Amino acid sequence: MSRPTVGPSSNTRAQRVGLVLGPVLMLAAFASDLDPNNPAVARMAGVALLMAVWWITDAIPLFATALLPLVLFPLLGIETGGVTAPVYFNSTIVLFLGGFMIALTMEKWRLHRRIALTIIRMIGGGPTRITLGFMVAAAFLSMWISNTATAIMMVPIAMAIILQLEERYGVEG
Repeated sequence: MSRPTVGPSSNTRAQRVGLVLGPVLMLAAFASDLDPNNPAVARMAGVALLMAVWWITDAIPLFATALLPLVLFPLLGIETGGVTAPVYFNSTIVLFLGGFMIALTMEKWRLHRRIALTIIRMIGGGPTRITLGFMVAAAFLSMWISNTATAIMMVPIAMAIILQLEERYGVEG
């Protein structure tokens, strides 16, 4: 699975519009008087609008947009960093992050392809056998890493098997 190139020439029109529209809507929310007793409400609405526009238009990568509250909440006085940061770094989030890192590393070094080819070579190419291969691979990986990380790691393996089968048998419509 190749990653799309990121650069000025790869930005779509929607991304460019979102890059401008997000901050404009955020500033408009800042100027509004949503709750006269609590001005942080307007600032929070502004951050929410900025993030929504950037997520919808993919103006910046999704992971970067998701980290905006970590920076903007303390800067805008919405919430302190001491309250915001633990939400991002609790044990569940770190577990998922570790699983994603392992899966990306597998993809970078093409380990997912090697595992997929080994499964096909050892088990065979039929649907029942491939399902058995996934079960065996998942059970094997679950012996050493968390089930969450195993599930995340099985996605690139599944994609590699699908691509291998498409190359071998062609694509069915």
